[in-house]
Amino acid sequence: MQLTFLGTSAGVPTRTRNVTAMLLHLQHPTQPGQWLFDCGEGTQHQLLHTAFHPGKIDRIFISHLHGDHLFGLPGLICSRSMAGNVQPLTIYGPKGIKEYVETSLRLSGSWTDFPLEIVEISPGIILDDGLRKVSAYPLNHPVECYGFSH
Repeated sequence: MQLTFLGTSAGVPTRTRNVTAMLLHLQHPTQPGQWLFDCGEGTQHQLLHTAFHPGKIDRIFISHLHGDHLFGLPGLICSRSMAGNVQPLTIYGPKGIKEYVETSLRLSGSWTDFPLEIVEISPGIILDDGLRKVSAYPLNHPVECYGFSH
């Protein structure tokens, strides 16, 4: 596994740090993948400074619905589609993530050319693909918020 920090700033980006996003590159021989944890504004641009491609991201985990953790999500989804990617994408996040994504796409006249699944999570195991399990743990924050553990 390789973890790349794409942004570690708080609510506002700085000249040297973008808002929150981390890419986990799963280097498993039979089930590789790239998972994104949070997707603050500018995440796509941060990816351009790495060897990773947004089209290879197959799962996105959103910790909570504050902008510095998800304002980059609609753009990433649209760019992934405009690049001709047809690989499925699953987004996990707290209640409201489905409405946020669907409303953003609808109001901007955007769509996906790939299967998009949006899973509103609750505490406990949220993913079990037979090789890996991901659990969501509630965190103390002003809005519903989760930490993720493998």
